[in-house]
Amino acid sequence: MKSLQQKVLKFIDKQTLIPPGSRVLVACSGGVDSMALLHFLATHQQSLVIEVAAIHVDHMLRGVESAEDAFVVKQLCKEFGLPFYSEQIPIPVILDSQGGNMQQVCRQQRYARFEQTMESERFTVLATAHHADDQLETVLIQLSKGQSLNGMPIQRTIHSGKVIRPLLPLRKSELYMYASHHKIMFREDPSNEQDNYLRNRMRHHVLPFLMDENPSVAVNTVRQTEQRQADESLLNELADQHWRSIVTYTQEQLPSFQREAFLAIPHALQKRVIQLLLKCLTNPATENAEWHFAVVDELLQHITNSAGNVTIDLAYGYRFIREYDKLLITKMDIDTASLRPKVLEKGTWHTWGNIQFYWHHASAHMIEEFSPSDEIRYFQLPETELPLTVRLRMTGDRMLIKGMSEPKRVKRILIDEKIGIMQRQQQPVVTTASGTVCAIPGVRYSEMFSRRQLEGDSYIWITREGETR
Repeated sequence: MKSLQQKVLKFIDKQTLIPPGSRVLVACSGGVDSMALLHFLATHQQSLVIEVAAIHVDHMLRGVESAEDAFVVKQLCKEFGLPFYSEQIPIPVILDSQGGNMQQVCRQQRYARFEQTMESERFTVLATAHHADDQLETVLIQLSKGQSLNGMPIQRTIHSGKVIRPLLPLRKSELYMYASHHKIMFREDPSNEQDNYLRNRMRHHVLPFLMDENPSVAVNTVRQTEQRQADESLLNELADQHWRSIVTYTQEQLPSFQREAFLAIPHALQKRVIQLLLKCLTNPATENAEWHFAVVDELLQHITNSAGNVTIDLAYGYRFIREYDKLLITKMDIDTASLRPKVLEKGTWHTWGNIQFYWHHASAHMIEEFSPSDEIRYFQLPETELPLTVRLRMTGDRMLIKGMSEPKRVKRILIDEKIGIMQRQQQPVVTTASGTVCAIPGVRYSEMFSRRQLEGDSYIWITREGETR
């Protein structure tokens, strides 16, 4: 156990994670990882010259089990005389009213409570219990989604201070050993055993194979991401310096620069400079890695090519223009607010760009009420899957089409339907309350939609181009 503790202490010191005098709030779910972290920091308060407290967030997804999770955290805090903060977030209610991906909503709401407590109680550091296995899973997920393989940051700044991950040098098995040695009570979340989420599938099916091949693969990944993050920081700093040296801004605060000045930038930094260009946009779709990398490559190609003038429509109403040696971003006359995720309330027309959507109980309308050019479908869904939400297409989206046994990638559907890349960038998809893609309006509909009115209680769906009546 001593070598394990020294490994963590050395990592904390090397990365300057917890300066003396810090007030550290430990995010503690009650699982073995966070309970081991809480115990470790509590036993090293004096040597690290810090104050420690714990916060537990109940997402109200597992009833009595959630209360038992909070109990073990509270008991460990009581043993060490640590302040304990407990929060409840009604995630089911939030999902019912706003929709969205459950994991994303949980994380957003959880970290919002963390920051609120940090600010109100004057904590400077939030410690989370991510370990080496978690880092390996994250890199594999990033690889599968075409994202940069930087893993989770060792530490990052937030509004109220910073988030740190002091257990990254340790394997999950080492945390079980630590908990067993110190007789630490902890809870196992049964949802971790399900394959509903990509991270769980990586954990259950990919990691065991990799670790059989090389038991050090997780620790090696931590070492590599640590170096990669340091490299990324330096390269981004250099790219930022070059960007600042060439950019000027229009009256609308949109970037403009000269082609020759850009080409003088080292080639290894040019794509990073274009990424900074995209960050100048009010609503860049940078979370969509597929779109982001494709646009960066396209812009680089047109900047390096001096032939003629070029205009490229970007997402969210922005346009890139190359006029001889001058390059700039302009704003198109598109209501960008209409392209943000939107909950589609029943019985109301909703606008997305130049398209309108409407849905209601089929029995409330006659087909003659609508225009012959309207696209009309019928569907049936339980109340728990309503209301519907419209949003931009995201990497990894899939939809089950009638006659198919497995969902098909939305990107592949759009390609098969010969939808151009510019339209694909702004193509809306419709999801149920649980996040399942059920329609690509104007393109294809899932197996739950029909051209004919369905028997029993059903809904009518209308897609209309142009202005509502």
